[in-house]
Amino acid sequence: MAIDPEKLLTTVATDLATLRARVQVLEEQDLGAAVKGIKTALADIREAVERMQGQDLPASSGPGTAPDWTTVDREEARELWDWLLKWCGKVLHPTYALNVWRPCWYRHQRLRVELTWLCAYWHWAYQPTAPPTRAAEWHQRWWPHVEQVMRRELARCGHASDIIEPKHTVPADQDQNDFEDGELMELVEQDIARRPAPEEK
Repeated sequence: MAIDPEKLLTTVATDLATLRARVQVLEEQDLGAAVKGIKTALADIREAVERMQGQDLPASSGPGTAPDWTTVDREEARELWDWLLKWCGKVLHPTYALNVWRPCWYRHQRLRVELTWLCAYWHWAYQPTAPPTRAAEWHQRWWPHVEQVMRRELARCGHASDIIEPKHTVPADQDQNDFEDGELMELVEQDIARRPAPEEK
């Protein structure tokens, strides 16, 4: 195939013109300033990360983990009861569990244990630094599980007229979804008193 010198020269000239234009664009750009700006931004990011790493995460109110009811002493039990009752009374009962709640809930040991770790998980999920996936998992996974446990545990508790062989009855003139039956704090004090003193552990 014969080469057309005139066509070849035209092609080379066009390529050279394109290359010259690109070189001129690069020469006109202040690449040094751009690189300096990137380095400054990276330094700022690195400093921000180091500051975050040096900070302690905000502590949740209460124990923060799932405490073991079988090992706590009197002081720990009082703190644990206070922590659990406040959360159940202000968050769980009115917001999520009102329709399945019974005033005798605290008499059910299995349920109390389940509510304890559920409470700990809720505090962890709602820490200021927590990603939204924690709260999503609490609502989609952990609360539905405990709700089913609550339904089973309290199935024989409520108004006597509505239950065959009731376990814990609720007076007919009392709302069977009330938070407690008036004897909660007495049981709490009894539970605390039976535990070892801190120095005995």
